[in-house]
Amino acid sequence: MLRPRLAARLDREATEREQALRDFTNEAAGLRRLHEFSTRLLTLRGLQPLLEDVLEAMIGLHGADFGLVHLVERERGDLVAQRGLSEEFVAYFARTHDDGMACSRALHSGKRAVIEDVMTDPGYAPHRAIVAASGFRAVQSTPLISHTGELLGIISTYFRKPHTFSQGVLRFTDLYARYAADVIERTRAEEALRASEERFRRYFDLGLIGMALTAPGAGCIEVNDELCRIVGYSRDELMRIRWPDITHPDDLTADQVQFEQVVAGEQDGYVLDKRFIHKDGRAIYCTMAVKCLRASDGSVDCFVALVQDISERHEAGDALRRTRDELAHVARVVGMGELAASIAHAMNQPLAAMATNGHAAVRWLAMRPPNLEEAVAAIERIVAEARRAGQAIASIRDFVRRGETQRSLVDLHGLLREVADMVGSEARARGVKLDLEPQERVLGPVIGDRVQLQQVMLNLVMNGIEAMATTPASLRCLSMQVSQDGPQMQRVRVRDAGVGLNPQERDRIFDAFYSSKPTGMGMGLAISRSIVEAHEGRLWCSPNEEGGETFSFTLPV
Repeated sequence: MLRPRLAARLDREATEREQALRDFTNEAAGLRRLHEFSTRLLTLRGLQPLLEDVLEAMIGLHGADFGLVHLVERERGDLVAQRGLSEEFVAYFARTHDDGMACSRALHSGKRAVIEDVMTDPGYAPHRAIVAASGFRAVQSTPLISHTGELLGIISTYFRKPHTFSQGVLRFTDLYARYAADVIERTRAEEALRASEERFRRYFDLGLIGMALTAPGAGCIEVNDELCRIVGYSRDELMRIRWPDITHPDDLTADQVQFEQVVAGEQDGYVLDKRFIHKDGRAIYCTMAVKCLRASDGSVDCFVALVQDISERHEAGDALRRTRDELAHVARVVGMGELAASIAHAMNQPLAAMATNGHAAVRWLAMRPPNLEEAVAAIERIVAEARRAGQAIASIRDFVRRGETQRSLVDLHGLLREVADMVGSEARARGVKLDLEPQERVLGPVIGDRVQLQQVMLNLVMNGIEAMATTPASLRCLSMQVSQDGPQMQRVRVRDAGVGLNPQERDRIFDAFYSSKPTGMGMGLAISRSIVEAHEGRLWCSPNEEGGETFSFTLPV
């Protein structure tokens, strides 16, 4: 009796050892395949080849007959790799989202779904026709989860016959899925990074302004074509040149001060106008904006510099300033010339008469005895001539208005825009914002002397800018507008936010030689009113409710 029991126990132990050996062999083989699989994944490039290899490895691990893997790509739709399944089933799978299918169960639960026999599983009842046509009976679907818990996709294997999975196989399935998810996530991130870098490179190269990446102590890391065009150097030449070498010496100090403040952590960037030295030696006027990118410890990692060539704008600004100054100078000379000529012409006869009567009075008084009656009469004539001279001075304004002008059709809004451009740099220097409001509707031109009307506008605008010298910087705004004023008139308004005029000044502001400014000559507004009235218009001023003054003039259409 003992022999048979002993033999049975020995046979059982031998069987268990053989099974353990087989399990160990299978485990070792599985680990070897897992190592080969993970090593191979690291060498693949591109998501589609990666999906194909993952699917092949999973089919091999399971001994499956078919396989399907798809990634959930938010921007490009589902990426699919499959083996052995009909196109009809793949298309059906893509448009069907029934929770009864294994892939849908895994997709919604985030856990593996195993169907050992689809023909007995209630969830597959609506799909048995397509399942039978595809020729499978068992299926498992394992989700691919990123390290952050994001669902990347589903991998499924199919079997022609009912199939049961061992715990060892399922354990390796999880390991395969883990490796696949990591590499898929890395590959997707690399592709996104490459796409981002390509977009940046396109934007960088096609930029309408010059761009450069620089590092402290290393010079340029990268430059674009527009920057090369601005300074005249090739890309290779710029990569070897330091910024100070191509900066105008007079602008180097300001640039260096700002740069050092960024390096010291006092600011993260700056904007300044500066001149670069072109390869041919010319000075190129530019606006440069610099922003730094810092490392985790706060040190400067690199600088991003944007450079815009404003040479043409600078030259145009110089030309406008010269035109404005010349126009103002000519107007002053012409105005004072007319005034001097008028005074000389009008005063010549009264002065001559006063001189004659003065000499006569001296002679009458020098007689012995003095002829007092004649002397008094001469003095009375002197007084009369002085009164006549005063009347002559009063008539100067009328004489100015009667001067000949060159009349033509004038667009007041366009003319006001030119004046705003002329004084733009002066306004910026004084911290004044110029606001040229749009026309209320399309207005016709007026007939007038373009230069004289431009001088009137220039005088009013400059007066408005100077009136805001003590106004807080945030409130310094000069508003300009051209509008219709009745059916036959156009109105030009210049509105400032200055201190305004007191009532006494408002009554005298258009008088010749009267000025509310310490350094003013008191002729600008007087001549401006003469010009406007000579054009059959009217010039006046009125106070603003919130402070400041509005100067307006009207002209007939």
